[in-house]
Amino acid sequence: MGKFVITIQDETFFTKKSLAQKCKGILNSYKDGDRLNMFDEEFMIDFFTQLAKSHKLKGKNIVEVDVRKSKKYRKNLQFWIKREDGTKTDISYINCIWPRKKIDEISDACRRAVEDIVTKYKFNHVYPTISDLSGQIIASSDEAEVDHYDMDFVDLVNNWVYLNGGEEYIYSKINETEDGSEITEFTDSELTDSFIKYHNSHSHLRILTIDENRKRKKSKR
Repeated sequence: MGKFVITIQDETFFTKKSLAQKCKGILNSYKDGDRLNMFDEEFMIDFFTQLAKSHKLKGKNIVEVDVRKSKKYRKNLQFWIKREDGTKTDISYINCIWPRKKIDEISDACRRAVEDIVTKYKFNHVYPTISDLSGQIIASSDEAEVDHYDMDFVDLVNNWVYLNGGEEYIYSKINETEDGSEITEFTDSELTDSFIKYHNSHSHLRILTIDENRKRKKSKR
């Protein structure tokens, strides 16, 4: 693997981490609905032009960059770009620096398939409740997350993919995300049903605190 180095607006970055910190700093210096100032906008346009996937740019130049709240994660800010033809879309600087793998997109589609099941499990609990892992008190649903165990979600997805045609085939059955949409899902309803059935028969759900669940995810990287 070659050494990372990139120059954006005459500023050279030698690590992906330093570039990500620069982009994060720009993003967090604005509020929902703000357009970037001239200097930050020139930097981010150069950044996205060099690193964004082609389906985000669609062969068009970027003429404007602003900041909005994520529709999916309301506490998070994200960049939006406006193309020269007037079309707009959300865009992730993180995914530009660390491009997602096909299995990551498949995992998102799998989560989408069982989203209703996981959400119902979380909100069917009467709060305050306790963590199934530590016994720690969880005061409200805002402090709770649902965890897959026996089998973990990553293993669940990998095993199901292997049993259902492999990564290339499953990936070909995922939608091409539309402008402004954060939804990744299967285009084949039979695959959706297949994963739901596999999920329900090969894994279990439990309630954890947010901190416990994040630490578990981090330990599996």
